[in-house]
Amino acid sequence: MDSSNLIYKSYVFPERPEISRLLAGLPSVTHALFAEGVPKSFIGRRYTADSELTPLETEGSKRILRFGSSGLADAVVIDLVSGHVLEIVNAPHPVSVFINTSLGQFTRTVRAVISRFPYYDNDSDEDEISGVANELTDIVRSIDPEAVVPDRYWSTFIDDVEIGDLSTEAILAAIS
Repeated sequence: MDSSNLIYKSYVFPERPEISRLLAGLPSVTHALFAEGVPKSFIGRRYTADSELTPLETEGSKRILRFGSSGLADAVVIDLVSGHVLEIVNAPHPVSVFINTSLGQFTRTVRAVISRFPYYDNDSDEDEISGVANELTDIVRSIDPEAVVPDRYWSTFIDDVEIGDLSTEAILAAIS
């Protein structure tokens, strides 16, 4: 199977004055979005960069900026107060799921997890699968320890790896 489809690519957003004003005082976020770029995608529908940035209103007037999508209708956002990257899961009511402590850590994590690919074959034994899950945990933890706390985006991804849902064949089928 061809794993060349799982290569890290960046997406740089077009700069719009209203978004630049919103990001005033956040130079690292501004640089990441308009100069360095964010990950263009990550394994099928797990994450895809949106074509443009969208400020969102939330309960409690939380200031967030949508830059990506996850799943069928979930948003990947930056909390403009904390700098955290979150997934807003929309079923049945919006719930925030922590992804990374910063946009830079999100980008480094996606890049590192993609670089570790391929993971394991469909017919791999439990020891090999568990070994890959442990490696991925160490990779994510070395970049952002908060990201591997249970029931968060990356810890759930690693759980999916560990139960055998993310074999190399399954991932390649999802991205082709």
